[in-house]
Amino acid sequence: MKKLVILGIIVMSMLVISCGKSYDEYLAQGSELQDSKDYEASLESIQKAINKAETAEQRIAANIEAANLSAKYLKDLDRADAYFMATLADINDYSAGDLRDLAKQALAIQANETAVKMYMLWLDKYSDESDAVMVKYEFAEVYHKNVLDLKKAIAVYGEIVDQYPDSEQAPKALFSIGYIYANELGENEPATKYYSKFIEAYPNHEMAPSVEFELKYLGKSLEEIPELQHLLSKTS
Repeated sequence: MKKLVILGIIVMSMLVISCGKSYDEYLAQGSELQDSKDYEASLESIQKAINKAETAEQRIAANIEAANLSAKYLKDLDRADAYFMATLADINDYSAGDLRDLAKQALAIQANETAVKMYMLWLDKYSDESDAVMVKYEFAEVYHKNVLDLKKAIAVYGEIVDQYPDSEQAPKALFSIGYIYANELGENEPATKYYSKFIEAYPNHEMAPSVEFELKYLGKSLEEIPELQHLLSKTS
């Protein structure tokens, strides 16, 4: 008799599970809850959709939706980062364009850790693509302007200069190295080195006058730069 009761419980549990909502129904429910501003419940529903997903495309879409909800409405960037990181479980289903686009979406909600991982994966898998130098420049910019890891930014900018000296991105990368040293790290000696390298390598580039100006007044205060005196007079 006891075995029959246990068997009955198992059968009933299976029936309950089988009667659960579908992937699309959970997503629709999550959308409705979001519209009613019940964000935690909405996220729970989207998580159930993730669990119900049968394809990589479904999992990716639901994880992105959960990440955006976490960032925009719950202001939980760690959770948003985790949802974007979860999309990498389906990395084999990404094309080069998909992965690059996903990295940009992650950056848009400040999921910086995941964006770095995505760019690293892109550069590892698709380094032979024609737009590799553009992606590497974007990666350097992520370190420079999002993660604020200036030393790593310098390293990636440096790789662009060394590996793609004739590219459109190389002079911009070289300028960025000099700028970081001069204006963000306050290290004039390496700034002089890289600015001088810029003038030598790209004397006719449109940024050359800016580099020459930087070199001329490297380490000077605003008060010591005649060309900027009009700015000081406006603020006084």
